[in-house]
Amino acid sequence: MSLEDQIAKLDKDLRDLIVSWERFFAGDLRVPPRAENTRLSNRLRALSGKPKQRRVEQFRLEQLQHRFTSYSANWERMLREREEGRGRFGGSGAAVGAKPVAANAAGGSSVDPNDGESLYDRYVAAKREHGEEVSVGRERFERQLVEKQKKLRARLGHDVRFEVMVDDGKVKLAARKQRRTGRRE
Repeated sequence: MSLEDQIAKLDKDLRDLIVSWERFFAGDLRVPPRAENTRLSNRLRALSGKPKQRRVEQFRLEQLQHRFTSYSANWERMLREREEGRGRFGGSGAAVGAKPVAANAAGGSSVDPNDGESLYDRYVAAKREHGEEVSVGRERFERQLVEKQKKLRARLGHDVRFEVMVDDGKVKLAARKQRRTGRRE
């Protein structure tokens, strides 16, 4: 295979890899295409080590390397943001694999004024869905929630809201920084 054909194949493979990463970030793929990323990186490195025949081939190969490097850096940044729960992946701070079930409004009440369903109801539903026993009643749950909220407000200096999370198959409550209306923090 000529060098020109190899460069054309690398270009096509890079376009395919871009599509795979986009599918991953859109949620169509469960696992990031890191193996394909590594293979393409190795092929680019191997081809760049060979002596070039013409300037045009050298230019195209360098252009491919720069595009690949830029995309790779962007993908790694997006993965990091996703794992930290920042950027376009939300401010929940949840790790990859942790799935928010629903959120509630802060302010002592566990009822979300937007949907009328209490946090307790969502917590119980998530527990049952994952085969876990519910060992706390509504009143005790809400009392504990208010106590936790007060402690966190005192420690952190801002209000928190709670959401039901499913992480590694276990249902948990997670406290998140309460955003103020009209302003992002």
